[in-house]
Amino acid sequence: MISDDNLDPVTLRVYLYIIKKDAPVGPRDVMRGVDLSSPSVAHRHLQKLLSLGLLRKDNYGMYLAKGKASFGGYFWLGKNLVPRLVLYSLFFVGLLIVETAIVSVHMCANQPVTPTLIFLVFVTGVSATLFLSEGMRLKRKMSEFL
Repeated sequence: MISDDNLDPVTLRVYLYIIKKDAPVGPRDVMRGVDLSSPSVAHRHLQKLLSLGLLRKDNYGMYLAKGKASFGGYFWLGKNLVPRLVLYSLFFVGLLIVETAIVSVHMCANQPVTPTLIFLVFVTGVSATLFLSEGMRLKRKMSEFL
């Protein structure tokens, strides 16, 4: 797992660019793709990623990602990093749908809806909302970071 101590924001941007490009890249490609000031700046970040074991160099001196590194609190969805909290919120949304269906069945059958069931739906809804909002906050933070 990669920690924030190992990658500064620019190095992380370089790494994510290489992952999304999914092809061998050189310093000039990285300079243009990540909007860096010079190829030597790009080369410095490529060397840092190489020393961390995240990249490999081919026979032509081009850089390729060895694979997708794991980042604490995030998971890979295709070529994008997504906060795990978003996944947790989807779990609670699924629970909320099931609980709402149960309440609907009770109401259609003219059965009383207990306060406990209403409280359960409320807590699940609040949980889904909190996890989703925190996950989106982390996603925005990552976007600003990049």
